[in-house]
Amino acid sequence: MQHSIIEQIKAIVQPIVDQHNAFLVDVNVRGERSSKVVEIFVDTDDGISLDICSAISRELSTQLDQVNIIQGRYRLDVSSPGLDKPLKLLRQYPKNVGRYCKIIFEHDGKRTTSEGVLEHVSENSVTVIHKGIPQEVEFSNIIETYIIPKI
Repeated sequence: MQHSIIEQIKAIVQPIVDQHNAFLVDVNVRGERSSKVVEIFVDTDDGISLDICSAISRELSTQLDQVNIIQGRYRLDVSSPGLDKPLKLLRQYPKNVGRYCKIIFEHDGKRTTSEGVLEHVSENSVTVIHKGIPQEVEFSNIIETYIIPKI
């Protein structure tokens, strides 16, 4: 049932996000029946602003109330994915070129981890400089990628 709600929310939020020149990264619904939290993660190619998140939130809230997908009370949170969330879309990678990252991916049937600077992004792969050596990873093999802030 949760999956169906998420798909319905995605269908409603997608045109709203598109109007703001943003893109939908993820939708999450959590919490108890009487206190649900609907999390919408959005971004742009240049980075998301509070103004865009607020506008999307206002428009989405009105539409969700009209279609009554979520039974009972809920809280709507519209934000950027933040550094604690993995990159989910190839579209998120270019603006992170030059940043340190941790990529978990499949290689020869095994789960492998590589950390380094995200050097290059192409249509099908990303290149990470790991210990001075470029390592290309096919996007289809990536399980998760996290941007790691350097202190």
